[in-house]
Order: sequence, then structure tokens, then C-alpha cells
Amino acid sequence: MAFNIPFNYFSGLRTTAFIFAFLTLMIGYLYYMTRFKKLVSSSIAISSFLVIMLFAVNYFFSGGIGGATFLSLMLAFILIIIVSPRKFYVLWVVFSLLVALGLLWAEYYYPDIIYVSYPDRKALFVDIAFTYGTSIVVSFLSIFYLKEAYNAEKKSADQKAVELTRLNEEKLKLFSIISHDLQAPLSSLHSYIRLIANDRFNADERKQVERGLANALHGTQEMLSNMLVWSQNQLRGTHVALLPNNIQEVLTPVIDIQKIYAYQKGIELETSIDASLNALVDRDMLQLIVRNLINNAIKFTPPGGRIRVSASRSGTFCEITVADNGIGIPEEQQAALFSLKTRSTYGTNNERGIGLGLFLCKEYAKEQNGALSFESELGKGTQFYLRLPLIV
Repeated sequence: MAFNIPFNYFSGLRTTAFIFAFLTLMIGYLYYMTRFKKLVSSSIAISSFLVIMLFAVNYFFSGGIGGATFLSLMLAFILIIIVSPRKFYVLWVVFSLLVALGLLWAEYYYPDIIYVSYPDRKALFVDIAFTYGTSIVVSFLSIFYLKEAYNAEKKSADQKAVELTRLNEEKLKLFSIISHDLQAPLSSLHSYIRLIANDRFNADERKQVERGLANALHGTQEMLSNMLVWSQNQLRGTHVALLPNNIQEVLTPVIDIQKIYAYQKGIELETSIDASLNALVDRDMLQLIVRNLINNAIKFTPPGGRIRVSASRSGTFCEITVADNGIGIPEEQQAALFSLKTRSTYGTNNERGIGLGLFLCKEYAKEQNGALSFESELGKGTQFYLRLPLIV
């Protein structure tokens, strides 16, 4: 539009140059309204109407059907269709056709209303050639933009479809594992309860049965707790409440409970937590992470082993470490440790797990602007590192 002002002025089309000047100012203002005032739909509609109507006015001052206005109207229509919402397509098609037919009708029956402002044939040919060239370039750029946008959207949609398929397959696999793995602990619970009900044990036997019942209950409770948290996240989304919390106060209740299970298995659970550490965390999320990490350490550490939970300052981060001297993680399982590509795992006392806990730990660490990593050596143990930003 701006380039057409001097071009038409020096070609002798003074009225056309003034029309383009007015259009340039109006569309500049409407662009401002669209970009900064968010009046997108109304600005597009107003600018489209203005362009068509002013080109229609220009028709009478630039030679009518013998000039270049029809080419400009066609170009304007292409651009209007590109930027307009789909629901207005029919409106703009009908309106553009009516304007064009109306111009032809007016010139056919009233040829005297057409003013030929070209100073000579050369100016006419230059105007038509320039308008045609502009139409070709702008049409190419418009179609190129549309194709690029379409391809980008198609690629994005294909990627999302692949990702959704993958996630759906993993969820189906996860539910299959869960339904299978719940049968064993529930059967064990049923058997233990029946044995206790018969009351045919001496004190040692009864104590052994009760310990087995407690272990089965603990494993099933952990599995169901992780399943419940994960399913709630899937249905409602993850809700994070980041508040200032003292790390020692948050972790102490979790560690005290886990010490009971560690003691029952004959594992020493040591702690070393800096009481001065304060971080912006979600209390429930942090407790879930640490509970799962300690529970895994207990599960994969043999009786007589040792687990150490520590929290210390590392620059602007609080680093929580859960380290054990258990059996370690096989190298082929490490790459998928924090994913839903899970399978049943068994601890040193045949404690059953499905790996969902670590997936939740990784997700919850990210939600708190933290990071979770690990180091493991088969036969020597595993160390998990949770880094969370401190309150400065």
C-alpha cells in the first residue's frame, strides 16, 4: 500500500495515490488496534471492507475495466480470505462478487462516469504490469505462508498423535501390570488373615505371620497410594501449592514412618538433615517423593544393609540425597527408570513394585522447579539426588 502511493502519484494517477494514502493510514491504525488492543476480528472486518470499497472507488478514476483495479480487487480478495475466520468466507465471496458485478454494470450502462487518468498508453501498461507483478508476488507469499502453516500444524498434529498413542499404550500396559500385581498381595493378605483366624500358631509362628501380613499391607498400600495420586493427576491435572517450608520439618514425619519398615527388615536408616534449610516447595509433593525414594531403597537393600538420607546446602539449592548399599539398578533398566515404560520389580524380600513411584517423583520434582537424578552401580547400591531451589 505504502509503495503504491508514490508509484501512482508519479504515474499520473493522483486520485489513486490519495486513495492508497488513506488506505495505508487506516490499515496502519487497524493494525495497531489488532496488535495492541486485541480487536482482531473487528479490525480484520473493517480493513477488508475498506480495501474493497476504496478499490471500487478507485475503479472509476483508473480507467475502469481497461485499468488495473480488477487485478487489485482479486489480490485483495485472496488476502481477505487468508486472514478472515472461516465463518465469514461466504460473506466475503458474495460481497466481492456483488462489488465486481456492480462496477461492470455501472460502466456498461454509464460509460461516462469512468475517468481515464492515465496520461498516455505507457502509463496504462506500466500500471497494469506493476499491479500484475505485485499480485503474483503477494499471491505467492500468501500461498507459501498457508502451505508452511499447514505443514507445521500437520507435523505438530502428527507428533501429538504419536505421543498420545504412545502414552495410551503405556497406560494400558500400566493398568495391565497393576491388575496383575494386585492379585498376589491381596491373595497373601487373605491367606495371612485366614491363618490368624485359625489361631493354631505358637508365639514365634504368629509373630512371623504378622510380620508377613504387615509387609504385604505396606507394599499394597504404597502401590495403591501411587496409583491414586497418578490417576488424580490424569483426571484433574497437577495442582502445585509452592509455599516456604522447612525441609527438616517436612521430611521428619516421613522418615520416622520409614524407619519402622527399615527396622522390620533389619536395615539401618541414618539421617543427616540441615535444620536451617528452607525452600519453596509443595509439602505433600516433597513428602511423596522422599517416601517413594526411601521405600525403594528399603525394597532393594538386603537385611543388614544401610540407607542414608541427607539434606544439605548446594549453592542456591537444597540437595536431598537418599543413598543405599543395596543391589543397584541394572544398566538396561536405567534409561526408562523415570518413564511409564514400567514392569514389575521385586525387592530383596520379593517386595513387589511397578515403578510408578519413580515416575511421579520425577514429575513432582519438575513441578517444584527442581530436578531428580541418580547414580547406581550393580551390586554396590544406588544414590538419588533431589535438588530444590532454596529461599534466599
